[in-house]
Amino acid sequence: MKYSKLRMESKGWKLFTGRKSTLPLWKPPHTRSIVNSINDISVGSLGIYEVAESGTSGTFPWTTSPLLNNVAPAGISGNELTFSPPLYYPAGGHKVIFYGYYPRTTATNGTSYITPPGNGTAPTFNFTLTGQEDIMHGASVAGGSYSPGTAIPITFKHKLTQIQLNVSALGTLLSSIKILNVRNTGSMNLETGAVTYGNNTVDITLDKAGLTTTAPVMVPADVPVYLVEVAFMGQLLPRKYLIRPTSGKFLEGVIYTVTL
Repeated sequence: MKYSKLRMESKGWKLFTGRKSTLPLWKPPHTRSIVNSINDISVGSLGIYEVAESGTSGTFPWTTSPLLNNVAPAGISGNELTFSPPLYYPAGGHKVIFYGYYPRTTATNGTSYITPPGNGTAPTFNFTLTGQEDIMHGASVAGGSYSPGTAIPITFKHKLTQIQLNVSALGTLLSSIKILNVRNTGSMNLETGAVTYGNNTVDITLDKAGLTTTAPVMVPADVPVYLVEVAFMGQLLPRKYLIRPTSGKFLEGVIYTVTL
């Protein structure tokens, strides 16, 4: 089993917090799709929160009306996000901290929705997986007003595992491939990035991308084993395979290429 890490660059994306605001052209939304690079993301599919420091130094309490409340950036240039109107630090030298997530939604119910922040309570992103959704979370370090115009780095991390199957040895004999009993509902705390899954499960079908590989699918991380069902042409009963990573569990932000 081969795998490689799939992460944003170590410096992450940057939030522009100066006086300028730009609106570069950007691609149509790739809403809820698998993200392999920054180019796969439109700014409209990013949700950003900004929380101000309280009167107690170093604390950033949530309220029902944070400085930015699930706002999409106005533009993206390289790896720098920009906002319109431009952002300003709070008066009095208080610091701010940013949180972000993908894919952004403004819904308050349904299969993908936001539970808004409360007094002392972080917002949560509630989601339903079909195998084609990527989920990411980002957080910045606290930034102050001592260097106006300086971009604040925010590192986004993938919260799911990406699995792709190498089926070159099976060729045209395959009729279907599924990962069975995948937990498909969950919620993500938008302050900590912690993900909690529900008990509902579904089977996720892997489409063939050619004679040798399947298209990738996104499934929950921190799972020790997945059960793959493979059906062959002319056979009544499918075969089932257990796939286990050498790391002990499928890890967040990692691509696993499994050879059957």
